[in-house]
Amino acid sequence: MRFLSAAVPPCRGVFKSINDDFRVDEIPLYPFSGSGTHTLVRIEKSGISTFEALRRVARALDFPERDVGFAGMKDSRGITRQWLSLEHVAPERVQALDLPRVRVLEVTRHGNKLKRGHLAGNRFEVLLRDTPPEDVPHARATLELLARRGVPNWYDAQRFGRRQENARLGLALLKDDLAGYLRVLLGEAESERDPALQAARKAFDDGDTAQALALWPQRGNLERTVLKELVDRGPGPNTLKKLPQKVKLFQLSAAQSLLFNRALDRRFPAIDRILPGDVCQKENGACFVAEDAAAEQPRADAFEISPTGPIFGYKMLPAGSEAAAQEQAVLAEAGLTLEQFDVGRGLSQKGDRRDYRFRAMDVQCEHDAGQNVLSLRFTLPKGCYATVLLKEITKQDTGDLSFPEDD
Repeated sequence: MRFLSAAVPPCRGVFKSINDDFRVDEIPLYPFSGSGTHTLVRIEKSGISTFEALRRVARALDFPERDVGFAGMKDSRGITRQWLSLEHVAPERVQALDLPRVRVLEVTRHGNKLKRGHLAGNRFEVLLRDTPPEDVPHARATLELLARRGVPNWYDAQRFGRRQENARLGLALLKDDLAGYLRVLLGEAESERDPALQAARKAFDDGDTAQALALWPQRGNLERTVLKELVDRGPGPNTLKKLPQKVKLFQLSAAQSLLFNRALDRRFPAIDRILPGDVCQKENGACFVAEDAAAEQPRADAFEISPTGPIFGYKMLPAGSEAAAQEQAVLAEAGLTLEQFDVGRGLSQKGDRRDYRFRAMDVQCEHDAGQNVLSLRFTLPKGCYATVLLKEITKQDTGDLSFPEDD
């Protein structure tokens, strides 16, 4: 990851040292009606992923996990609040839930299921520890620069997994490369840090699928499902059929995110400059192709519009001219075409556009000199990563922010 504020000295500090140092509160896209067949529950989870929280709620209510609605993924590390929806479930049953690391905060009703993207943004409260007073001006200078130019809209490391496996699995799905998918999911022992998993992966690398299944820890449900299919039937077109659809869709989304990051890297640091042919997005979400880059630049300077990068898909709104050449180069490097995103089997990706930058709003920055703690509060649009903003401040991109294994 490159920093737009690289010329500003770093503000030293440690974040996510404990869950309480990182708090997120989801902002709904619209008010809920209070009536309807869908029960909506606002939960607070601590130290677990959204998928794990969803699984615990669904299991406790004997409700199909695949039918739980949610608007967005929240970080595993930290204390995060978000809404879930469950159709035809009595609010009283939901209110009575008592689950480890999941707390019910509020229950209401609504007429529709929550769907991905149905949120306005997220409010963050973050503590940076071990921040000396002399570094605070560096943090403020970084925030001032980003307020003028925007924050680079990278997808951060937690999107991709510890070994970038989510994105690599998605790329294999796009290329219909079953052998490559299995190698990333089950093999590559040399890149595994967990000793138990390393032994299982080594067995798969050596061609002993039955031994890999025997060695694989019970917590690895996805991997064990695929290994059992391989032991019973061998590799074939149905090998991945038993994997949950949401998992494969997440992997494809991670692949799109990785490709977007590569496009952003090509564009860097001119993320606030309009190029001929850019697909620009207005504040209301409407997109248009910039024919006259110089004429549009004042609007970008005022944050009325922003240049966008590709979330590749078979129906994606294409850029033109100079911007199109950059995007095509990213696809060519990956060995992909837009047509390959029409995967079929309920996995096809139409594509979208994503701003190359975002704006942090309602920013507050306070320092406790006695405790050497920097307190940051800010609101971000949906889909934007607080960790990207924090890394701009600290100039650190070495922390492991991937999801830990759920207990």
